[in-house]
Amino acid sequence: MKTRKTIRPVLEVIAFLVILASLSFPQVAVLGENCDLAVLGGTETRSFVAFDRELRSSFSRQDAAVMALLVKYPLRINDDRGSYYLEDAESLQSRFQEIFPRAVREAVVKQGPETVSCTSSGIMYGDGVVWVNPKGDRYAVATVSLPEGTHSSKTQIAHRVEFVCDADKHRVIVDTEASGAPHYRAWNKPRSLTEKPDLEISKGKKDYEGSGRCAQIIWTFTSGVTKFVVEGPGGCCEDSHQPPADTRGRLEVSTAGKPAVSWWCR
Repeated sequence: MKTRKTIRPVLEVIAFLVILASLSFPQVAVLGENCDLAVLGGTETRSFVAFDRELRSSFSRQDAAVMALLVKYPLRINDDRGSYYLEDAESLQSRFQEIFPRAVREAVVKQGPETVSCTSSGIMYGDGVVWVNPKGDRYAVATVSLPEGTHSSKTQIAHRVEFVCDADKHRVIVDTEASGAPHYRAWNKPRSLTEKPDLEISKGKKDYEGSGRCAQIIWTFTSGVTKFVVEGPGGCCEDSHQPPADTRGRLEVSTAGKPAVSWWCR
């Protein structure tokens, strides 16, 4: 029979091996005791924490334009009547108070990122009020489930959001000024949406190209010798130049004397 003197060194060795294993395989994607982002393919927490900070800021300021960049379209809404989808930023803004009433905003603002829950279906705020899913190398709101008996006020729109572009290098909002002229705001990634835009341009130009299924809106903005062209969804391309299936438009930047560069909007 083993004595206590024999058992103790064995237990100490086991404890050491457990600690060594935990150091060798750190849980780098763990947000808290209820969420390991690894179940969604995550490898770190920094990008979700950055998203969470932007989401809280947009709710606190009730900023529909910024919120439109934090959504994965089509956005699913569940309420007492069933489910429906919002397809674009303009639709989201027009129903902002309806789909993000106080009860929904508070469910997010009052919960820290370390207390959210994760499953293979997504990241959950509150009791499933807001669901978040990965979107490329970032995160976005995918589903909103309105609590029963939720009451909302009418959305007041001062500046209409026309289009948002989440591209590989930039995040862009196109809205309208009081005069009705297009207005451009852009943040260079990974700059946070809680900060001032890297670039803001007033008095842009809005054009319509094509007709029928090929109809497309194109916004053009100029700053010095650089031109920024934002193409909305639609348009027609040759089969060999079809955009990727998950894209919703395109951003092109051209500077005099240099080749133009472009990115797809998601």
